Amino acid sequence: MPIGPSVGQTRGRRLATAAMQAKFRRLREDAYEDGLRTFDGLAADPTFRDFVNLYIAEGYKRGRNQVSLCNSDPAVVALADRWIRRLGSRKVAYSLQYHVDQDLIEVTTYWGALLGIPPESIELQRKSNSNRLTGRTWRSPHGVLNVRCCDTLLRARLEGWMDRLKECWLDSAPGA
Repeated sequence: MPIGPSVGQTRGRRLATAAMQAKFRRLREDAYEDGLRTFDGLAADPTFRDFVNLYIAEGYKRGRNQVSLCNSDPAVVALADRWIRRLGSRKVAYSLQYHVDQDLIEVTTYWGALLGIPPESIELQRKSNSNRLTGRTWRSPHGVLNVRCCDTLLRARLEGWMDRLKECWLDSAPGA
């Protein structure tokens, strides 16, 4: 009795995988095109352009399935959160990098109040250099908050928005 899939089953699986990959590639390409198309309308709100600028500079760009921005500045985090929630269709998650000597209730309450989320919904992550920074002056008194959404289609649209914004920069360059 043979063990494992037959040749026909293996071929069928390969064909099904290729069809699924093609389907999701088309969805990502369509979302990217939607990003290119919708940029001007969204850019009528100057904070949208600010968000895209911030994402270019600070956002996570290594993966195509996640929109994520991490910062210690409350204004930056609030702006990113506003647009990620507005534009995404998936749940937004929050994680906080903190130092060992920070008051966790205080910092999670701070971010929760700022963003209108339950403080207990913020995942905690201790900074690896926490025990070597005694006597420092705080530059991030509330830690560093990561706002993230696992939304492949939002990430594809964001890629289109980033490309459109960079085109604007190039169009305004001397000699353009």
